[in-house]
Amino acid sequence: MENDLMTFAKRLQQARLKARLSMEKLCEKMNGLVTKQAISKYEKAKMMPSSTILISLAEVLDCDIDYFFRPFTFELDQFKVSFRKKSDTTAGDQKALKVQIQDEVERYLEIEDVLQLKPTALLSEPLVPSQPLSSSSDMVEMAQKVREAWQLGNAPILNAMELLEAHGIKVLLTEAPEDFDGVSGIVNDITPVIVLNSTNTHIERRRLTSFHELSHLLFNDYFSTNLTEHQKENLCNAFANEMLLPSAVLLSQFEGKNQIAYAELEALSVNYGISIDAIIYKLKDLGIVGDKRYRAFCIQKRKSPAFNEFIVKSRFTEKATTRFKTMVYNALVQELISTSKAASLLGESINTVRKYANSL
Repeated sequence: MENDLMTFAKRLQQARLKARLSMEKLCEKMNGLVTKQAISKYEKAKMMPSSTILISLAEVLDCDIDYFFRPFTFELDQFKVSFRKKSDTTAGDQKALKVQIQDEVERYLEIEDVLQLKPTALLSEPLVPSQPLSSSSDMVEMAQKVREAWQLGNAPILNAMELLEAHGIKVLLTEAPEDFDGVSGIVNDITPVIVLNSTNTHIERRRLTSFHELSHLLFNDYFSTNLTEHQKENLCNAFANEMLLPSAVLLSQFEGKNQIAYAELEALSVNYGISIDAIIYKLKDLGIVGDKRYRAFCIQKRKSPAFNEFIVKSRFTEKATTRFKTMVYNALVQELISTSKAASLLGESINTVRKYANSL
């Protein structure tokens, strides 16, 4: 009973934070059925609510009663959830997102446990750099080795999320504020997870974030201790750029050319799922585009809204991963979980689950 009390206390607080409600607002939404003092006692594990209040809490906080007693499978502190600079996201929204991420990761792990799926290794052999990673060229080399290990050659990656999931990474999409791109971590020292912002409609940016987070998963322990956090982030971007568009492709197509048509860059953007901005920056890194030409490009972007719109436009299409949903319905048709459990995991109504649960 004591464990149930502690679990309930923490889950109640998380559900309240996820709903972005203060204790006072929660009491108001429950029409005075419970006091702020009682909520405080619940969250401090000093008291358990009656069944009537428990049902009301679940309704107001839009969660199942089972949620309040679901055991914790990992601590989100393992994930460094951060926002872009000059973020105007409130502290409450940031806390809510962290709870949301924890909930979605737990549901993902739960259905894998039901199906008794074993974790897949990221790489057949660990990729250990010969020296601490400290430069963009180091990260380009690491990306080339990952591409080689995954037998990608120099071909475009058609679906970043599916590729990552094929190599044992759990990829989740969650609704988040605009200034959150993604986060990653190793759950319980064994399960690699990447969480991406589903509201980010710029697919090239989301693909870049996918491989940026892959870099963190693979190499966080190998960065030079002399690097700042900002420098590490830049190195992860260099890795992601190389994963999306190998340097060899740019060198074979543009090396030695005095003029590069934007139509050529647009074609690469469409084929490789990487922004024109990222391509031009990579051309500068490779020495194909000099500093003067790059500065002129940046000035033109600032001065011409139409040109800037052309450059930043999203051109790639990529289907979202459906692995989690497929696993839930797989477990349902095998009668490993109930319809109500499937609905709870998917965040769907029971009627919706029944509609799509037909099988051969």
